[in-house]
Amino acid sequence: MRQDNKVAAVADSTKKESTSKEPKALSDKDSKVIRKFLQEVGPYEADALRVAIALADGKVTMTTLPGEDQLALNRYMNNGMSKQGDSQMVTSHRLHRASKLCKRTADYCNKLQLLAVYENLMEFAVNTIYVEKAREGLDKMAVSRTGQSASTYGTGNVVTK
Repeated sequence: MRQDNKVAAVADSTKKESTSKEPKALSDKDSKVIRKFLQEVGPYEADALRVAIALADGKVTMTTLPGEDQLALNRYMNNGMSKQGDSQMVTSHRLHRASKLCKRTADYCNKLQLLAVYENLMEFAVNTIYVEKAREGLDKMAVSRTGQSASTYGTGNVVTK
């Protein structure tokens, strides 16, 4: 009787292995959903959304956010901002973009997660360190667009050569 159980267990495990689901190619429906999503997102939005979802899931916090993720958020928040702006204008623009990203993240999170995302993104948008990094980046981008070389000193001023 004991051997019969072993034979049955082996037969069951073989049956499970042969019927286990292998990764399939994307279905047409999945492909259409992904295409629609990618066509709707703006510049830098997909990366920023990825970071926001990681914040929602608790995988990272603002203090543990890797540099490349900070860069992704900065790119998204600074998109559309012109060089001619003081810190107040930059902060205002970043708050608007953070709010917009929160609304997009709402589709992928529950209310508690969305609250965590909101708190983190608002902190990121108004934190003077991140805002000044963003302003420096805008200055560098404007200089590189004109074809001039630039050097940045500790004060954050850009000097063209």
